[in-house]
Amino acid sequence: MQSSSEVATEEYLVNPVWIALTEAPEAFVERRAGAARYHPEFAPFGAAQHYDAQSVSQVAAMLQPAQRLSFFTEEKPDLPPGFDIVREAVANQMVATRGFAESSDRRIVRLGVDNAADMLRLAGLAEPGPFSARTNELGHFFGIRERGELVAMAGERMTAGQYVEISAVCTHPEWRGRGLGRLLMEHLSATIQERNKIPFLHVFISNVGAVRLYREIGFRVSRTLHLTAIVTSSANAS
Repeated sequence: MQSSSEVATEEYLVNPVWIALTEAPEAFVERRAGAARYHPEFAPFGAAQHYDAQSVSQVAAMLQPAQRLSFFTEEKPDLPPGFDIVREAVANQMVATRGFAESSDRRIVRLGVDNAADMLRLAGLAEPGPFSARTNELGHFFGIRERGELVAMAGERMTAGQYVEISAVCTHPEWRGRGLGRLLMEHLSATIQERNKIPFLHVFISNVGAVRLYREIGFRVSRTLHLTAIVTSSANAS
């Protein structure tokens, strides 16, 4: 059973993108009064303190033609006119409930900026969710190579206070079913905990296999959030 202090602490994650954006380095973020978004080369997410039409319009005003902007919110945002929804989904927010240990598997390597092309290539094949040209700079990433090719990876995206989001967990289609994602998840979680942080993640509820795996590893559902991805309406794009 959760203690009252754990519940109170996790309320910090009701609006995780906003918290992460307010704490992120200036180089990662574009800000306006009461609104912010990641520069698109890092991540497609934007946020505000509230999600009424006026607040959402402040975030959406930063959107350029052909760009996509995504919100992760407890309730669906109230969109102003001039924007089209291109995707809606519901995700579980899951938080680690146990301690992890770093793996001694020598295949696990730290990935850095020199590995960006390989990471983008793997993300294109495995489709773990939004992964932009500089997403790998948002946190620590680990991977596994086979015969020189990056075949699995997992990394960090948003940091909100003591919580660090695990993201981009993926395996090359030809290497799935060998436990590589689980291995990297547990190793990454251990490195997060060594920094006195708490691992958390977001996974679409439709991804039943992933939800099951994360439960088995030791994550539990904290809440559900709505993903709303928008673009500028074609009638307004110029």
